[in-house]
Amino acid sequence: MSLDFLTNEEIVHAARRNLSQGTWDYLVGASESETTMRRNRLAFDRVAFRPRVLVDVSHVDTSTTFLGQNMRIPVMLAPMGSLQTLFPEGGAASSKAAAEFGTIHVVSSVTQPSLEDISAAADNPKIFQLYIHGDWEWTKDMIDRAREAGYKGLCITVDT
Repeated sequence: MSLDFLTNEEIVHAARRNLSQGTWDYLVGASESETTMRRNRLAFDRVAFRPRVLVDVSHVDTSTTFLGQNMRIPVMLAPMGSLQTLFPEGGAASSKAAAEFGTIHVVSSVTQPSLEDISAAADNPKIFQLYIHGDWEWTKDMIDRAREAGYKGLCITVDT
């Protein structure tokens, strides 16, 4: 990401210019009626920072820990499937970006490359998003693979 961006809106406009229509629709869309997406956006828009003037903020520490893992700020990179459609390295590139920034990457179970390759791509804490499909043997296998690859936790997803 370029350091020339000053706002989230500039990043969105750059993404729109660089993505095909189908990829853009996937990126900005949501499931079914998109009600949850709209509610999330409204909730995010209600978050505001109270300006503090004439206050020394040169030594503010925003770091924290989660599951014993250090984070630069209390924000994680959320799981997003099919990242390879946005960038050829897919989840590996996202994990590298999270590592460079100093945060945890929650890796989608439906992105490429494999969960092992994403884990090896960067030395930062990762959490694996696990969809529960009802196949217990498959679920146990995925948990074992995530553990062996060094993931620090699971993000259980049951909406499908």
